Formats: sequence, structure tokens, C-alpha cells
Amino acid sequence: MGTRLFFHCSGRDLPDPAHPAFDSFVVSGNLITQVGFGLERHSAWKDLPRTDLGGAVVLPAFADSHVHFLQTGLTFLGCRLDEATSLDDVCDRLRHHAARHADDWILAWNLDETMLREKRLPTVAEIDRAVPDRRVWISRVDLHSAIPNSAAVRWAQQVHPTATLHHDYYYRDDYVILFSRLMRDLPRAMKERALELARRWCLGRGITTVHALEGGWAATNDDVELVADFLARPGFHGVVYHQSEDPALARRRGWPRLGGCLMVDGSFGSRTAALSAPYADDPTTSGVIYRDETHLDRLVSLCADHGLQLAMHAIGDVAIDRLVAAYRAGVRRYGSRALGHRIEHFELPTPTAIAGAAEAGARLAVQPAFEVLWGGPAAMYARRLGPERARRTNPFRTLRAHGLALAGGSDSPVTPLDPFLGIHGFVNHPTPEERLSLAEALTAFIVAPHAFAGEERLRGHLQPGFIADFVCLRRDPCQVPADQLRTLRVDRVFVGGQEVPPDHFQEEPA
Repeated sequence: MGTRLFFHCSGRDLPDPAHPAFDSFVVSGNLITQVGFGLERHSAWKDLPRTDLGGAVVLPAFADSHVHFLQTGLTFLGCRLDEATSLDDVCDRLRHHAARHADDWILAWNLDETMLREKRLPTVAEIDRAVPDRRVWISRVDLHSAIPNSAAVRWAQQVHPTATLHHDYYYRDDYVILFSRLMRDLPRAMKERALELARRWCLGRGITTVHALEGGWAATNDDVELVADFLARPGFHGVVYHQSEDPALARRRGWPRLGGCLMVDGSFGSRTAALSAPYADDPTTSGVIYRDETHLDRLVSLCADHGLQLAMHAIGDVAIDRLVAAYRAGVRRYGSRALGHRIEHFELPTPTAIAGAAEAGARLAVQPAFEVLWGGPAAMYARRLGPERARRTNPFRTLRAHGLALAGGSDSPVTPLDPFLGIHGFVNHPTPEERLSLAEALTAFIVAPHAFAGEERLRGHLQPGFIADFVCLRRDPCQVPADQLRTLRVDRVFVGGQEVPPDHFQEEPA
């Protein structure tokens, strides 16, 4: 790749993004070798090819610590319902998609009934009226439940005869089993196309690294290897988490980690997150536990034996308490071999769990966009949990005060792959005392994911010896009003010092 000089920029690095750290830098191969001011005027660099960055603010490229990468790509090939405003709108979108695509399945994604005028999910009969002749599978936005039409119900009865509709949707174990089977049967060519669309979408938003949580109930081992091989290609970087309790594939591929969304519980939206008191809008349930204490202890021991970092999903206070207890017990039993395990989400922790997570050296992969979409006194969290518990969700400032490391992520396709939306969520938390500074928010989406993956000495900074993944912005994030952070966009993207052509960006779903 040779050596190139980049100049005429306001280069920023962390932890102080407000002040220029350099205005020019040199990249050799894919690594930064020199940073400074006015390097273009130095005789040592006068013969280098050079790139004028036009006065842009330059930041290290973004990373997303929690992405279901294959599923994200599949949403771009399916029927997107994230902007639907009513049940009629949902049905119109299904009809329109069915008219344009001849697939056996109509896969629809990101339905959030709390955003619909009627505040409820569609029924099987309503979907039948929109698409009567093909199978329809509508995934709720949290990927913890789905609504079928009658054709899909008949399929479900064939592949999983004990599956039971709950108020016209599948959830809990039935959803997991059916969705796993559906994913397994999708054509390989469709999955390959989906991966490319997901990559392009990331690059268009300045994301050059993803933590891809793949497999398990959501895909087969072949799918995991398909994703891993795709992410190993030049021009993008992926850290694969195999969502399995079997370490064989991770050991064969040399991945020092296991898990991802290995679920201890479910989600608030589907009322399956495990709570110590019933849901405010459905007192008949307090959620569900998928893995008990014995199961969790066994997984911690397994990872200690194989030298693997473990990542597990816990949202409700009961699930978090159980997982933190298992992690603390692991540290007492195995010492340093049990440090640094991840907890995905960690949304409603008790003070005891927060202290215990810090004691166990747990690392928290959090999704601040959840608060943008569902936080606050009038949104879904308040309806599901009641106002008092809703004020305690995602207590980012409290977590940082206890010394816990936070890595920002989207949980895409649950929320969009958009680091600025996540940064906005950190800085504008509906509970003011839980807000982070802009510098902390940027660190969570630039530095922390690489530290979680053991790559903190190679990625996440614009310093000599680091990979030259960086983005150019026309607007300075430090000068943008806090409530406008979500409007920021990247102007140019470089991976290993090579500019990504704009036509490689996926700007809109296919």
C-alpha cells in the first residue's frame, strides 16, 4: 500500500476529542507511523503522495460492540416495518413488498407496536388479508417474538408441532426454535448478499469494526463460519462471538471468546425480561429465566477451563443478579481466568448487582439507543415497567462511577447501526443524572469495543502503531448542541489508510 501523507485536518483523539491533537499524519501500509502539525511542510515528507482532507475533523473510526450481522443484512432484503405508523400501514408495506418480490417467504422486520397508532400487534387474520398466499413472518423489533400469517402457522405446525400461538404471536422457546429453523433454511446466496449489504451500511456510517454475535439459536455453525470468512476479507474488521455453549468452533478458529446473546432472560418489549416484580402493564407475568444458576456456573467453569471470555445476555434485575453472582463465584474459584467476562445489555441492575459486576471485572456491552427509542416517562419502558423502574434503566453514569467499562453497541437490527444515535443516547439519557459526557460517549463507540476484544493496542486511536481506520466529519461533534448529535454524519471513511469509495456505502435498505 506504500506510504502516504494526510494533511489539512483537525485531528482528534481520545480521551480529549475537543482539542486538535494533530493536523497531519503519515500512513505506511495500513499503520499510522507519524502524527504532528505541519508535516506537509517538512522536507522528510516532501516526496510522499498526499491527501488533502479539506479541513475536516478527523476521528478514529467507529466500532459497534453488539451486532447480529447476518440478521442485519437480511433486514435490508426483507420488508422493513420500523417506520410503520399504524396496522393499515403495516399491511400496506407487506402487500407492496409481496408485489415486488416472488420469494416463498415474506420476512418482515423491526415491528414495534408501541409506535403504532393502535398500540398493538397485528393478528394472524389481519396479516392474512394483506398476504394470503405466501408465508409471512414478522419479527418484533426486539427479536424475541414474531407474528405469523396462517401459511406460516401451518409451516410451524409441521416443523415444531408443539408450538403454540400466544395472542397470535410466537415467543419464548417456540419463537427461538422456529426462528432458528427459518434461518437455517434460507439460501446461502441470500445470506451472502445480506452480509455485503450490512458491510456497506456500516461503512456509510463510519463503522469499520463490528462485534458480530452469530449462531446459536439464530443461525447454524455454517452460517457462523460464513460470517467469519466474510469479515476476514480486507476492508472491514469483525470480531466474531459464537453464540453457543460448545467451545469447539471457537477453539478451532482461534477465537478467545464464547457466547454473545446466550440468553439468561428475554426483553422488556416482549415482557420476557426477568423481573423481581410483575410487569406494570401485565401483572400476570414477571418474565422468564432461560438459564438457571447451575447452568450459568457450568458455563463460567467451561470458559475458565478453555481460557475463553464469556458473553451473556441479561436485561431484567433477576437475570442480572443471577449472572453477576455466577461471574463473582467464577472469580473466587478461578481468579484471573474468570475476569473480563461480558454482560450484554445490563439494563435494570440493582445497586448490589452493579457493585458485584465491578468486583467481578465484568465488561458491559450496552445499547444507549434503547433509551432514545423507549426511555422516558411516556415511552415503552415506562408502560412496561412503571415510572419508578423506568427511571432506573441503563444507569450509565452510575455504572461509570463504579469503574465499569462500557462499550457502545446497537444490537442491530434491533436498533439502527448508527454510532451517532448511540452517542446521542449516552449524552441525552432521559434521566439527567445518568448522562455521560461527549468524550465518554465517543470512547464507548471508538475505544472500548477494541479493548473488550483485546485489540486496544492496535485499534481505536490515531497514534503511531495503530491501524489507520478513520473518519472525516464536516461538523465538529464538540461544537454540535447535545440534542443534535444524532444528526451528525461522516463525510469520508478510510480503512487501513485507503478511502472507501462512496459508491460502496449502502445508504438505504435494498
